[in-house]
Amino acid sequence: MDAMLRKLANIMEEEKLVRRGDAVIVGLSGGPDSVFLLQALSALREKFGFRLFAVHVHHGIRGEEADRDAAFSRKMAEELAVPFRLVRVPAPEYAEKHGLSLEEAARILRYRAFQEYRTALSEKEDVNTVWIAVAHHLDDQAETILHNFVRGSGMRGMAGMDVKRDFIIRPLLSIKREDILKWLKDQHIPYVFDSTNEDLQYTRNRIRQVVLPELQKINPEAALHICETAVMLREAETFFREKAEEYVKNHGTLVENAIALTAMKIPDDHVEKTIKLSVSELKKEAPLFRSYVMMELIRKLDVPLKDWTRRHFRDMDRLIFGPGNGHLDLPAKVSADYVKKHLIVSIHQDVISMKRRKNHGTACKSSDSGRGN
Repeated sequence: MDAMLRKLANIMEEEKLVRRGDAVIVGLSGGPDSVFLLQALSALREKFGFRLFAVHVHHGIRGEEADRDAAFSRKMAEELAVPFRLVRVPAPEYAEKHGLSLEEAARILRYRAFQEYRTALSEKEDVNTVWIAVAHHLDDQAETILHNFVRGSGMRGMAGMDVKRDFIIRPLLSIKREDILKWLKDQHIPYVFDSTNEDLQYTRNRIRQVVLPELQKINPEAALHICETAVMLREAETFFREKAEEYVKNHGTLVENAIALTAMKIPDDHVEKTIKLSVSELKKEAPLFRSYVMMELIRKLDVPLKDWTRRHFRDMDRLIFGPGNGHLDLPAKVSADYVKKHLIVSIHQDVISMKRRKNHGTACKSSDSGRGN
């Protein structure tokens, strides 16, 4: 076992990424990073006792080049005796239908395909846990952090990607891109090249090809230091999140009674879930902690935080310091109301109109942060 494989093996052991009897699905694009991941995990599967699978997602873009990548990925998986699945998704149509960038639409459909394959294997194969392994490496982590930084994502985004979250594992997050390329060259292992990676209209490509190289001129280890800082931010993020979970557990109440909703002047006919939180003590806390408590309230509604920004939580904070009987419409059909010294956060089947609220007898005001969608 060479140095790179030993490093990866050590990472997998330290992070407890897989157990004996598990299965691992590699998202295989055919590019150098995913090729290295497949090759390395194939070499390590006997040591760790897991079964290995590969899935390639054809996004319906790039024409013949995409067909080439799919064929290449299939051939490599077959040569390694790794079961292979090809999934075709209509990324351009999905992007147009949902008003997304092509890049974002492809990402959503790709991970959906990964999850569907994971579900199928979990039901079909005699394995413990099925993991989805993606090939993000240290430089990808630095790019993600810089991207989130310029988007104003706050501490949550600046913490970067997790090595292990839900059923996604990222074994390469502490391995540099240059080391991956050197290993593939030394081992004479081929890979394909995605021409869209050169297109600077995509933000990540611009960060990868322009921003990060400029930072590395200042300090060659810029990517490493960015990722090291992200580790500290992730620890701080975990601390605040755990404290917020404890606060919501102690001060929050899940409201499921229609009579209780009516008493709080919340229209209940389209409410799917509501949480009530006493804010008397919360107002005494630091603004940063208050924002984490509000994030936790949104999580309790099973709403993803991807489209939420600091502005939304700042608006919620302003709400609880207002005169009362205030209302906000927020992303993902979520609303927030401040009634009788309680913050009441609900998720609805649709966005409640101002007219319906007035007819219900609730004085309200809309937020400058925009309505849910």
